[in-house]
Amino acid sequence: MILEELVNEHYDSLSANDREMLTHIFREKQSVRRMNSTQLAAFLHVSRTTLVRLMRKLGIDTYTEFKLLLERPEEAAAAGLFHMEDIVNDYHRIIDELKKHDYEGVCRAIHRADTIYLYGTGNEQKAIAEEFKRIFLTLGKCCVDLYDLGEVAFARERFRDQDLFIAISLSGENRGAAEVVRAVQEIGVHTLSLTRWANNTLARMCQDSLYVGTKVVSPSSGRSYEMVAAFYILLDTLSVRYLEYLSAHKKEAADAD
Repeated sequence: MILEELVNEHYDSLSANDREMLTHIFREKQSVRRMNSTQLAAFLHVSRTTLVRLMRKLGIDTYTEFKLLLERPEEAAAAGLFHMEDIVNDYHRIIDELKKHDYEGVCRAIHRADTIYLYGTGNEQKAIAEEFKRIFLTLGKCCVDLYDLGEVAFARERFRDQDLFIAISLSGENRGAAEVVRAVQEIGVHTLSLTRWANNTLARMCQDSLYVGTKVVSPSSGRSYEMVAAFYILLDTLSVRYLEYLSAHKKEAADAD
């Protein structure tokens, strides 16, 4: 397991201060790797006791273990590890995690939206947005792509309170995405983020968030590739949950009559 996965697993039990510390750690990974526990506590402007308490919340017993978890992705890449069985097992784990998500609020926001606006931070993210658009157009929702802050600033004059704005970013730390969401929030539109992990700036900014882990594989050729198919599994799962939501909503309306 890597540190990001561990944080994601224990995210709900972390305080706002814990999450802020972890944001600084992930943002300055290269520097943090060279620090001992006393130096890291000073860097975070907390006591060493507070840092130890954070690690305990994550189930980490020692600072050495913390450093290993922080470095593990790079170690795997350097070793050129590539195990198909591990990848398959990771996808099974990802699907199990997706089953645990509460989709009720997201489905409600999609259902009430007259228009769903989609923004992706890069090419892969825009492809994910296109897949969302393809799925939900078939389900009767109006979906509109927005490509940058300028388009958002222009389009937001047409935003309505019941509309939904979806921001897609792998890391959730893209500065441009944060600026876009802030511009949208000035209008009061409901916001949803799709990101790699729950612990990121974009997820904290949005009213709803869905997240799914990705995997970087590094075969012996030395080239690496980030597998993002889990995002498409998330979209398929969301579409099924939305159809279930529609059926339940229709039944409730019929019972009310």
